[in-house]
Amino acid sequence: MEDSSRDKRPPQAGEAQEEPLMTSEEVDGLMSRYKEAKEEAEKNLEMAKRIQADFDNYKKRAQRDKDEQVKAANDKLLFEMLGFLDDFERALASKSTPEEFRQGVASVHANLRSMIQSKGLVETPCETFDPALHEALCVGEGEDGKVLEVYQKGYCLGPRVIRYAKVKVGKSSDRGESNG
Repeated sequence: MEDSSRDKRPPQAGEAQEEPLMTSEEVDGLMSRYKEAKEEAEKNLEMAKRIQADFDNYKKRAQRDKDEQVKAANDKLLFEMLGFLDDFERALASKSTPEEFRQGVASVHANLRSMIQSKGLVETPCETFDPALHEALCVGEGEDGKVLEVYQKGYCLGPRVIRYAKVKVGKSSDRGESNG
């Protein structure tokens, strides 16, 4: 009687089954599909590695190109600056009166200012304090937010600040007395 109850229950782990779960043809079919899927996965992985390598090469090439452009721009700017260096050397070597020397330096200054303005460099306005353009070094008595003194000029190249202006900012004295 035990044998009949054994036939009705599902086989347990480790017990031998009388009929196989799959035929050898089904196993062969699954094996061939597995091999095809594995080959496809290897092919995709190889392609992904190639694409990654191509992208890495592109990034390196783009960075090299950018570095070359920066070097070329620097070379051009330095070439233009050599003329001013020559002017200063001539001024220092000249045996001129102080007034002639001052006029010569003023001329070099005007030429330098003209050159940098032609490159788009402009002085930042310094009427009202703007933390996006100015660095407040100290505060003095005066109209709130008004720039009282400029210690160092600031410059912008287009929308970017190249150097912040160092300024003294006004602050009204009545504001502090109303607290108390």
